Amino acid sequence: MIERVRSNKYKRLCRTHVRVLEGLALYGPRNVSKLSAQLNMPRGAVRYRISHLRSHFSLRFLGSLYHTYIGLRKVVVFAESKPGYEELLYECLKFNDYWLYVSQCIATPKCIAIYGIPSGKEKELEEFLRKLEELDQVSNVRFFWSTCFQNVNATSEWFDGTSEEWVFPWDSWLKEVLVKKGELPYTLKDPSGYPQRADWIDIMILKELEKDCAIRLKEIAKKLGISLQRVKYHFENHVIKDKMFEGPQILAEHYTGLSADTYYFRFVFKNHENFTKFACSLIKKPFIRVMGKVYGESQLFVQVYLPRQQLRNFIDTLSKLIRAGFLDTYEYFIQDLTKTERETIPYQLFKDNHWVYEHKVYLEKLRSIQIDS
Repeated sequence: MIERVRSNKYKRLCRTHVRVLEGLALYGPRNVSKLSAQLNMPRGAVRYRISHLRSHFSLRFLGSLYHTYIGLRKVVVFAESKPGYEELLYECLKFNDYWLYVSQCIATPKCIAIYGIPSGKEKELEEFLRKLEELDQVSNVRFFWSTCFQNVNATSEWFDGTSEEWVFPWDSWLKEVLVKKGELPYTLKDPSGYPQRADWIDIMILKELEKDCAIRLKEIAKKLGISLQRVKYHFENHVIKDKMFEGPQILAEHYTGLSADTYYFRFVFKNHENFTKFACSLIKKPFIRVMGKVYGESQLFVQVYLPRQQLRNFIDTLSKLIRAGFLDTYEYFIQDLTKTERETIPYQLFKDNHWVYEHKVYLEKLRSIQIDS
């Protein structure tokens, strides 16, 4: 059975919009000329479509880093507070300057946090989380060391260009998962190490790309107060050649008008083969935003973006995978995007070409909370 979901005609994507989104993910938002050539559209028309997507579908151009090659190790944290102390937990998670992402959850006093911790400081981070859990207002702090994340930008795979509707063929996807073949992207493979390949200029370029991957190199040069030639050299010979930058993350509310929510899932699989099949089946699905693998385990983090009415169908499909012995278990939270923040790498703490981790400062902030209470 294929479900079709139609939104208000003034708030839904047309076929051209979807092609533009796909092209932006493929060529990057700084290559409008190449994109217009591929779409056989005038540059002015492409720019108009991009402007429309910005104003009506909250289009944003973010950049994804391969933190592994700048010496940072990802960790995903789930934490719970006592009712009434959700804001306190949210702020405490940001006491550690290496936070990259913090989000509150709806209908439960839980938070999700993602950190990029300097390699070699794993024990310090674990102590920070133990001290966090010792606060009277906090409980059930869990953490999972993770690979870097794989972004999944919107595609036309489940978009009917004729009717200009999103379709959700869950039965077909179920069959695909069970037989899917493919190799995991490098972002979802356990790295053998965390080499620090960047210098100060590289880190500053990466920081700017994280905020807006459409930024021109000449703008970065102006911000850094150095020559454009120098920025180009570092961008081409370090950032790109040494694979510090994964690519653009093209974020758009492509289900605008369909009452969509964002969910954070953790899937646990019977074995690595099933993990691989499942992950590969999601690479081009429009309801996926980002994926990450639990280091050393057949577990997958997935941020899911779905029309609310489709969540039940997705859950029913997962239940079938469990009954088939393919999937072991899963958990998920509904994210509150009005209480979600994303931060760049802590470039202020990159000194003399290495990361400074102020462990005692972070613990002291937590101790002050305990004293005040």
